[in-house]
Amino acid sequence: MNIIAIANHKGGCGKTTTAINLSASFSREGKRVLLIDLDPQGHATIGLNVTEDKFQKNMYDVLSNLTNVGLNDIIIPVSENLDLAPSNVLLSAIEQQLSGITDREKRLAGNIDNLKREYDFIIIDCPPSLGILTINALIACSEVIIPIETSFFSLHGIMKLLETINVVEEKSKYVIKYKALVTMYDRRKKFDQEVVKNIKDYFKEKCFDTVIRNTVKLKECASFGCPITQYDTSSYGFEDYINLSNEVLQSWQMPLYRKEETRFEEAVPAEVWDEVIFSFWAPDAKMVQLAGDFNNWSPEENINLENKGNGLWEKKLILKPGEYQYKYVVDGNWRVDPNNPLKVCDNSGYENSLLKLNQEN
Repeated sequence: MNIIAIANHKGGCGKTTTAINLSASFSREGKRVLLIDLDPQGHATIGLNVTEDKFQKNMYDVLSNLTNVGLNDIIIPVSENLDLAPSNVLLSAIEQQLSGITDREKRLAGNIDNLKREYDFIIIDCPPSLGILTINALIACSEVIIPIETSFFSLHGIMKLLETINVVEEKSKYVIKYKALVTMYDRRKKFDQEVVKNIKDYFKEKCFDTVIRNTVKLKECASFGCPITQYDTSSYGFEDYINLSNEVLQSWQMPLYRKEETRFEEAVPAEVWDEVIFSFWAPDAKMVQLAGDFNNWSPEENINLENKGNGLWEKKLILKPGEYQYKYVVDGNWRVDPNNPLKVCDNSGYENSLLKLNQEN
């Protein structure tokens, strides 16, 4: 079977919409599909009209080390050829619960390997973060679709996801194919046209030709708890997701296979986060530097980031486990990391970004 993760740590990019409607498009063509809702918000579950009174166990129970529940125990048939592994807000506690647990990043892959049912496709709707849930999805999958909406910030921070994919590839010794998918496109707007060009220039051949147009029908079908394939087969949304499903098959020439256990046998080890990739999006900057606890905040010892092109600046550091406060210095201006939600105030009251590297991570 083919396992595809739909991932982008930026919310509002059409990730769940794509997970639901790509799954439905595959199932409409007679493919057997399992949609795994790995987002604690449970939007894929809600979007398929599966309310909490319809299930007792969910993905939290599957990934938890406190239960013996497997994927086989929670699967809910949604429609012909389409099953769902549901989720709810309980899943948000899984990262803390699994802290320090050996092989916690392999739990989803192990459960998929133990599935008793045969599927042609497993689609994983990832959460809008790069935590343990997304790492589980990346280790379990062989392909990643990255939905990118046509907004000013669409490419900002996307390198964090690509870097995470690269780390998983390096540690697991197998290739994860990925492609960008343009979503929420309004062809009437010149700005949207320019953003699409930027996305395609950036990803080149790793961008789908299919573009998901912005249509109210996709919003309506979500509110009614059904995919576009059941709601309106004359809409742009239906046309676009059918085209996407066909392109996915053609562009990756997907065989129908079952992943072998060895594909995740050497997955991300505990020390993976000792190598930290700092990246900053500053297309107009002449110089981007890094200052923090790891270089004594000294201007003479600021670490220069390398200009990777397309506005991306990057630097790899090897750091010991611990906590580090840091900032970027962009052409002499001090900036917190916009991609890191962890912030602290120093003794002078200034806000710094905080990096935590635990021994267990």
